[in-house]
Amino acid sequence: MQLIDEFATPAELTGYARAALADRDENQLTLDRWLPNRTINDLSYRFTRGGGGLTEAATFRAYDASADVGVRPGGARVSGELPPISRKIPVGEYERIKRRNIDTQNAEIRDAMLDDGVRLARQIEARMELARGEAIFNASVVLSENGVQASVDFGRLGTHNVTAGTVWSNVAADVIGDFQTWLEVYNETNGGDPESVLISRAIWTALKRNTQLRGLSTTGATAPTILTDSMLAAILADHGIPPLVRYDAKVNVNGVSTRITPNDKLAFLPAQGDALGQTLWGVPVEADDVRYGLAGDEAGVAVGAYKTEDPQTVWTRATAIALPVVAAPDLSFVADVL
Repeated sequence: MQLIDEFATPAELTGYARAALADRDENQLTLDRWLPNRTINDLSYRFTRGGGGLTEAATFRAYDASADVGVRPGGARVSGELPPISRKIPVGEYERIKRRNIDTQNAEIRDAMLDDGVRLARQIEARMELARGEAIFNASVVLSENGVQASVDFGRLGTHNVTAGTVWSNVAADVIGDFQTWLEVYNETNGGDPESVLISRAIWTALKRNTQLRGLSTTGATAPTILTDSMLAAILADHGIPPLVRYDAKVNVNGVSTRITPNDKLAFLPAQGDALGQTLWGVPVEADDVRYGLAGDEAGVAVGAYKTEDPQTVWTRATAIALPVVAAPDLSFVADVL
């Protein structure tokens, strides 16, 4: 394909797409609350697996005595390369013929390319959200698509992956007991409680129908058949359980509606921010191409217009280099409850 600027320059397409992403309203793809976006001028990531955990206490000493010797945490060093991700959309031969009115053709194709650039950037962001969901719930990211076979394991403790003894779809499940047991494990590892519990609508509904929780909602002889949202939140808060955050986002994967996070699992998560990890965006090779008109070190999505000759087709192509990285996997805890 040949890079062209007949309808819009790469700098214009890239700027328009990035601005649209930056200015978009809050939507359903919100896992970057725990794995926020960070740009790096590199293709590689490096971090020491660990984070969270208990802080080792120093010791007092006698006057004139030597200082106690501390040790660094023994986390494993993890490194790898950020993978590329690209997608393109054509304005084909037939569409261009339909727009043959010379007064409007170029403007219409330009508008189509600008819209396609935004669409492609959002599709790349959607794939990053899928990877974030996998990173949070599996403590790993496995790529097996479009000829790519790669994986990275962030190494969460085995005790932070559990299954409820009684599934919560059974109304007799001891939900409070499960929560308190798991919170004790989390606290034993990290010296504090998680800030929130990420759950699905299905888990939320099961909790509202749970016999134990319904019984705790009243001092009378008759409990409600189903809890309201506010009643559920109050009961859990009274028992020291962090706030529930419901997340049910889906994206289209090869024509199939696909959940980003599991329907049957919950996750304990730390405060929003980069305590758990980050989504790293590297610098694609297009940023170094003088024809793109970028600074040369600009990380993030890059968009350009291209042309092929047989048949004559113009394309809008977006590309990026990115991966979510969980540097402190033990600040998460996942339970299979349904």
